[in-house]
Amino acid sequence: MAKHKSQPKQGIRREVVQNPASSKTIETPASSSNFSIDEKWIPAILSVLVFVSYIPVWQNSFVWDDKPYIPINDIVKNFDIKGIFSEYVVGNYHPLTVLSLAIEYALVKEQTWLYHLDNLILHILNSWLVFRLIQKLNSSFLVSLVTAVLFAIHPLHVESVAWAAERKDVLYTLFLLLSLWYYIQFDETGNKVHYGVSVLLFIASCMSKGMAVVLPAILIITDYCFLKKPIGVKMLVNKIPYFIITFIFAYLATHAQKDAGADASSVIGSAYTTGERILLTAYAFCFYWVKTLLPYNLYPFYPYPNKATGSIPAIYSLALLGTLILIGGIIWFGRKDKRIWWAGAFFLIAISTVLQILPVGSALVADRYYYLSSIGPLFLIGLLVNKFYASAKGVLVGFIIVTLLLCGMTFVQTGKWKNELLLFTDADKAFPNDAMILSNLGWYYLDHKDFQTAKQYLMRADDGGFKNADVCRTIGSMFLDEGDNATALKYFQKATQYLPKSNRTNWLLATVYYRMGDYKNANYYYKITLDNELANAEYWTSYGLSLMASKKFEEARKAFKKSMSIKPDYWDAYLNHAFSYRQEGNFNQEIKELDELIVKAPTYLPAYKNLGVTYVDLKLDDKAVEYWSRAAVRDSTGDFEYNIGINYVNRGDIETAKQWYIKSASEGNLNAKNILKNNGVPGY
Repeated sequence: MAKHKSQPKQGIRREVVQNPASSKTIETPASSSNFSIDEKWIPAILSVLVFVSYIPVWQNSFVWDDKPYIPINDIVKNFDIKGIFSEYVVGNYHPLTVLSLAIEYALVKEQTWLYHLDNLILHILNSWLVFRLIQKLNSSFLVSLVTAVLFAIHPLHVESVAWAAERKDVLYTLFLLLSLWYYIQFDETGNKVHYGVSVLLFIASCMSKGMAVVLPAILIITDYCFLKKPIGVKMLVNKIPYFIITFIFAYLATHAQKDAGADASSVIGSAYTTGERILLTAYAFCFYWVKTLLPYNLYPFYPYPNKATGSIPAIYSLALLGTLILIGGIIWFGRKDKRIWWAGAFFLIAISTVLQILPVGSALVADRYYYLSSIGPLFLIGLLVNKFYASAKGVLVGFIIVTLLLCGMTFVQTGKWKNELLLFTDADKAFPNDAMILSNLGWYYLDHKDFQTAKQYLMRADDGGFKNADVCRTIGSMFLDEGDNATALKYFQKATQYLPKSNRTNWLLATVYYRMGDYKNANYYYKITLDNELANAEYWTSYGLSLMASKKFEEARKAFKKSMSIKPDYWDAYLNHAFSYRQEGNFNQEIKELDELIVKAPTYLPAYKNLGVTYVDLKLDDKAVEYWSRAAVRDSTGDFEYNIGINYVNRGDIETAKQWYIKSASEGNLNAKNILKNNGVPGY
């Protein structure tokens, strides 16, 4: 490959000036301003702006997808390296993101401060890289500074920075910008080491988030607009490794989305005509440009439009006009300044995977999609500020005012990510009855133990057509806890329709059938569950109970023994194994096994309870009292004292029974208190 010469390439008239803050010579377009400050202050300026703007982040808890990503993600909690690199997480393949979360969890568990601190640090690094890249490409200090400052504080970036689970945004952008940097270094020096580093960084970016697959196209527009390479075979040859990586990770991303049931193509395709989908894409395109200038009314979720009148609202048609004007303007003005073409193309390429041309998920647009793509529009603003600064120095004062205003807006927006109630309440007002928003409010109330309110929100979400297996499973589980098995079954069956291959749903189906006395179906679903998860002790024990209820005692005992072998201290399995002999009338074997269990687990109280019950059935009341008395010493509920009281009543020894009831009542047992009160015992 021919070495590149060090002198500026032809095509744009340049003049060489000496940057007073550096020993390096910077090539600057003739239209550049002479504004400059010492570059060593830039990281400090960006850091202060970010940390001040994001002050409320320190009070933010885990919200929305944070929970399946971190506190209830076994891969993260167990630091499962194999799982990190081989399994999909929440419909994505991004092992480096998951690895970073696993490291943090190992250090601080569920304390959120470290997750937020790392996101802020990564965001500051990205802002610094934006400054350095724009300066390298454009050579104007002011353009670079304006672009980087706006990138650091723009309110549309709050979702990517203040949301722990969006680590993937700040991480993939870091690797992508570094990959672009080293590619440009390779172009300048011809050093193949830089090229190799660029490729490796691109792989790291793709392993952080699938949206990184846009880099090859970004390299092409950078070649054409800044590095003065004509588009052709020669330009594309060194992009081949990037495109191969793109195809691999694009496949993984698509497969992960389908595996999680997030492929919305068929649903959106049936809900909207081809013409309407074009309008939706145009709206998504315009949304980010409008919010760049007017970043207000920001929500965590923006649903597809309601077609209550039979067609989508007129604003979507206006968006098509706006899109044509925007693209036309970029093409027109870019004829004389390819930096404008680069900015527009950078945005379009970076956002292309989520413009809903091929629908993914249930959101039409999202603030987080703007993170990388924002570099294009913000670069254009930098060019404008630079242009006007040359003739009107007051523009810098205006920019400072805008910066302070944006810092304030980012501050306020960050505070809304404190919890789901704050996060989704405004969204619920803006998009009433949207199923996704309702479901997240439901999760909030569920976490705060307000089960009835949670159930109402989740049922409204399901009635609104959310078609989410987690929602249906949760509703069904609440009805199951209430004893409404028939309604629970209905929701579990719906969950199976939405996500057919869910082991958790199969286990819940087995459980509800078991409680309904339909042991045939219960055994069927337990067997399916175990076929997919053989090493789950809880599942084996549940299966054993169902087999025992079916009078298949030998099979039940095999299931309980399997559970014991998987988890030797899972005492419920031992208890149920012993109970199976009682069901057959073999009390001696039950007693033998329960005595052995007490030796292994002296504090496991259900064993004492069952021994007492068995001895009562054998008319050996004193033995029953002996075991219950031993348990009472280890128990603080008063339940065992209460059982002893009942035993003495049945023997006709009321006075002794009263003493045991008094002991039980002293530990707060309401049944004992009521008996004493009803029998006129003073003090009750």
